[in-house]
Amino acid sequence: MRAAPAAIWEPVGRSVEGRPIEAVTLGSGARRVLLIGGIHGDEPEGGRTINAVAAYLGALRPDATIRIVRDLNPDGSAARTRTNARGVDLNRNWPARNFAPGGERGVAPLSEPETRILAAELEGFRPDLVLVCHAARNGPFVNFDGPAADLARSFAGAAARTDPRWRVVADMGYPTPGSLGSLVGVDRSVPILTIEFSRGHDPDAAWLAMREGLTAVLDPGDRGPAN
Repeated sequence: MRAAPAAIWEPVGRSVEGRPIEAVTLGSGARRVLLIGGIHGDEPEGGRTINAVAAYLGALRPDATIRIVRDLNPDGSAARTRTNARGVDLNRNWPARNFAPGGERGVAPLSEPETRILAAELEGFRPDLVLVCHAARNGPFVNFDGPAADLARSFAGAAARTDPRWRVVADMGYPTPGSLGSLVGVDRSVPILTIEFSRGHDPDAAWLAMREGLTAVLDPGDRGPAN
């Protein structure tokens, strides 16, 4: 992956074990885009691109205000676990209508400091588009919730120019109670893209896909070929 100058990351809160959760804001356009580098600690593929993404977007200066949360689950990243340090899946701990308490979902929505931090970001920043980095064994692909089908096709089509495996997967094939997609996309009707890299995705290839995909969704005139 290419070297990137360090972004000026600011702490916005701390994890269960006291690790900082950091964010940076780039640009000043009217459109507001929130990018989350990772939620599951055993899915580091997207997070490895974030410094390069921040440097690229800072130089690109798109007509948007972009808020990047580097890693919502630094404890899970340190331990290489899907969940946070209390065993809660941060992508099942949201006050969506389909939330169900118990197990890895937590005893109540926003029971975890990490989800409360991102909830405050959502309320304060009020994004027009949210993108979240994940990884899947059957990746790479783009999943979406809310009115985001065109944006998903834009991202996947542009990323496919660097790797033909990229495609849109509209349905994950299993329920996702209390997910961020359920809250943001379904309940609030805000477009949200789930960027699913392949597990063990080559860092250089992941960076190229992010660069092309983000450029496409930030430029409404570049929709790319449909998948």
